[in-house]
Amino acid sequence: MQRSQIAGALMILVGAVVLILLASFIVNVIVTLLELLAVIVGVVLVLGGVAMLLFGGRVWRRGPRNWGGPPEM
Repeated sequence: MQRSQIAGALMILVGAVVLILLASFIVNVIVTLLELLAVIVGVVLVLGGVAMLLFGGRVWRRGPRNWGGPPEM
C-alpha cells in the first residue's frame, strides 16, 4: 500500500468519527433551519391573506386583461 492510500483511508475514518460525534449537533442545525423556514412560510401566508382581504376585491373585480389584442392567425 502506498502512503497516500493509507492517509486517505485514515482521513475517511477520522471524518466518519467526527461526523458520528457531531451527529446531534448536525441534526439540531437542520431542525433549526427547518423551523426557520416554517416561520418564514407562515409569515408569508399571513401577509398574503391580509393582502387578499384588503385588496382582493379590487383584483377580482377587474375583468380579464387583454394585452396585445386578439391572437393572429
